[in-house]
Amino acid sequence: MSSPAQSVRIMHFADVHLGVETLGKLNPETGLNTRLEDFTATLNQAIDRALDASVDLALFAGDAYKARDPNQTHQRSFAAALKRLTDAGVPVVMLIGNHDIPNSRGRAHALEIYGLLGGPSSGVEIIAKPDKVAVETRKGMVIVAGMPYLVRSRVVSQDETKGKTVEEVAHLIRDKYAAYIADLARQVAEIPDHIALLMGHFTVAEARVGWQNFLLNANEPQVPVEAITLCSPGGVSPWDYVGMGHVHKHQEMNRGNEPPVIYPGSIDRIDFNERGEEKGFIVADIKKGQTKWKHVALQTRRFVQVDADAGDSDDPTAAILAELDRYPLLDSVVKVNYKVASDKAMLVRTDEIRKRLSGAHVVVSLQREMPQGEGVIRVDGMTETMTPEVALSKYMDAQPRLLTRRDDLMAAARVLFDQLAHEESLG
Repeated sequence: MSSPAQSVRIMHFADVHLGVETLGKLNPETGLNTRLEDFTATLNQAIDRALDASVDLALFAGDAYKARDPNQTHQRSFAAALKRLTDAGVPVVMLIGNHDIPNSRGRAHALEIYGLLGGPSSGVEIIAKPDKVAVETRKGMVIVAGMPYLVRSRVVSQDETKGKTVEEVAHLIRDKYAAYIADLARQVAEIPDHIALLMGHFTVAEARVGWQNFLLNANEPQVPVEAITLCSPGGVSPWDYVGMGHVHKHQEMNRGNEPPVIYPGSIDRIDFNERGEEKGFIVADIKKGQTKWKHVALQTRRFVQVDADAGDSDDPTAAILAELDRYPLLDSVVKVNYKVASDKAMLVRTDEIRKRLSGAHVVVSLQREMPQGEGVIRVDGMTETMTPEVALSKYMDAQPRLLTRRDDLMAAARVLFDQLAHEESLG
């Protein structure tokens, strides 16, 4: 092992999700979806900024692609971007995330090919299980540990989960995260003179998700930040920096203490819940026990939501158009919600509104918000404890217009319910 680095500048990014094509359209010149082009351009913009900052090491904290089995176009885009880093002498350490994990055992994960093309000599290291690697940078050796996403069906047995609630199973997996991280910390403690970085792809307790709320999914293990930093009574952590992935909103989870525990957030917007968020990545200067970092914002396509209230205006169309004029619609992904009195709804000239929206990149929706109670369909016997399939069946029974197609609709819905059950079984 060569001499340890005394300081290192890193790029930390995550949740690239190449392959997201919702809210895009076909580019006839390239044959590609415009959102794939957006995400690819944003990724390369991040690498431009990192290279301009002369980073020594790049940490990718998981979820390269939207799908577990990316197509060749998505792989080409990601590989070309990584090659720009390695060609510049910047080694890359990649951690697999939940979107990189195959559906079944034995299949290659989405990042595996990068680890096979030359191994460490290629400038790329892959961490697919709780493990640590020694990475040679131009500043010297750095230790990088990785805690990938844990798939429930692969880390807890049926005997362990028997008779337990969803929350209790989540706590079991949380404890396994904590045990793995503690073991990695013990290994790192054996080489205390090296800068030690931890990457993780999971949820830290109290993390906020893209719509500005706390994560409220009972299935999702939430690991306390104290179980990650593992600070001793004197306040010393084995880690000099903790780079997270999985949550798409940028945030620092250790309340400004050392070491920082940071989600850089996704590099581009996945959906409208993220419309108000600044997207980017982290550049950090790290020494033993001391880190200075900043979130580098990237230029991304605007997502604009217009909420227009025409009230009881005699010309609701004019009121809605006036509200549209207040927003930067050109080349934006746009959603329009409008309110209008029920007796004036027929006066809304949607063709004029759509014409005013013609400069938008994509118009996701143009819809009237229904006044409270208007248009509500009530179904007797519905309860919150019903499965989606039972609830849908009851809804259809209450809709005479659907009865002739009921069997076909239920058959189509069962395919979706089966897919959802399969996804949940994977963790």
